[in-house]
Amino acid sequence: MGSVQESCAISAKTQEVVDDYANYVAGGFAPYPIALTRTLNAKAWDVDGKEYIDFLSMYAVVNMGHSHPKILAAAVEAMKEGAIVNLPFHNPAYGKLAKKLHQMFGYDKFVALTSGGEAVDAAVKIARKWGYQSKKIPDGKCHILTAASCYHGVTISTVSLASTKSNYFGPFVPQVGSASPSGKVVAFGVIEDLREALDADGENIAAFMIEPMQGAAGMITPPKDYLKEVEALCRKHNILFICDEIQCGLGRAGSDLFHLREGVRPDMVVLGKALSGGMYALSGVMGDNRTLGLLDNFEYIGSTFAATPVGCAAAIAALDVLVDEKLSDRANELGALLISTLEAAKLPHITGFSGAGLFWSIVFERKPPKVTPRRIVSLLAQRGVLVSAAGLNRVRICPPLTISKDELLKGAEMVIEAIRDIEGMGELPSESLFDPRHGG
Repeated sequence: MGSVQESCAISAKTQEVVDDYANYVAGGFAPYPIALTRTLNAKAWDVDGKEYIDFLSMYAVVNMGHSHPKILAAAVEAMKEGAIVNLPFHNPAYGKLAKKLHQMFGYDKFVALTSGGEAVDAAVKIARKWGYQSKKIPDGKCHILTAASCYHGVTISTVSLASTKSNYFGPFVPQVGSASPSGKVVAFGVIEDLREALDADGENIAAFMIEPMQGAAGMITPPKDYLKEVEALCRKHNILFICDEIQCGLGRAGSDLFHLREGVRPDMVVLGKALSGGMYALSGVMGDNRTLGLLDNFEYIGSTFAATPVGCAAAIAALDVLVDEKLSDRANELGALLISTLEAAKLPHITGFSGAGLFWSIVFERKPPKVTPRRIVSLLAQRGVLVSAAGLNRVRICPPLTISKDELLKGAEMVIEAIRDIEGMGELPSESLFDPRHGG
């Protein structure tokens, strides 16, 4: 078993960074006391030169690995030529990126944003305009429906879509969220909930937006044929079906886009995180002319730093890497290896695994104070593996899709050892920071 001395050692250099955060940084996601300065593929190094295996991909941002040489070269070259060409002018790389996405996924149009939250916000705007202009929903009655336990971002509009939020940030955006206008709450994966909501309120609902596989809630996959049934209900009630693929898309869950596994075609698809291979903040929305074609040339949907030459060049290269290196297939292969290794260990404290591709969570029994996701994450960080908590009783594992099998197995063995050791460990750094909205 591990020792208290092993678990609590924080270097002077790391403490200096932690103190700067404590003194000068506001908000955030309660980071662990690990101060990273360098990354490459599936590895990271901290201020002391200590090496880590990245089993998190910075929340599914670096599906193609940290600093993939092809993506890095494309971004650097674009930066040398001209880093910023934005809204008032044409950027050739933006058109090429939109055309590439059209060729890959078949949607007529693409609009670029910066963050995932911005892209979701844009999808809501587009859906509302469609609801008023095309569906003829009465003024002020347009509703955007989501699923309970969803995560679509942290802006005021995207937090409004969630079922759990801080009262201190209210009032929230009206007529959005997981409850229909008459109050029916729609649980993710429960088709009867959606059927009841649409039967009762479908005439004023413009869109149903879901993560086709929920990420922040704990890597939760829907029941078989759920997405097909969702698509059919949306068609029946003339409601847009929107898939937020920000976390689960672009190879992460074993398909270029998760919804493709189920053979459905949403009306709009939201992209982000891995779209630019971790080189630039870039997101966006794909859709056909009947939705995105409603936007006119003076519609304020865009962002100052969204469709820059750097971001677009990185995204084009990242999409090439996704296809050329068959990363979706690799996610399925490595995911099967990861879970079979963890299952064979017959670990204590766990009740199962949830996920797809290389996007997984370990589900734990609730055994505080010794066995908690945050304690396990903290212990693994101290030992050199980067993971995160998800939900109230889960630990998220989602390495870069380019990780080697040897690195994957080494990281898996370290996870196994940490779970076996956790009950005997003393106090761990940051274990007391707990937020029930994010699982600590």
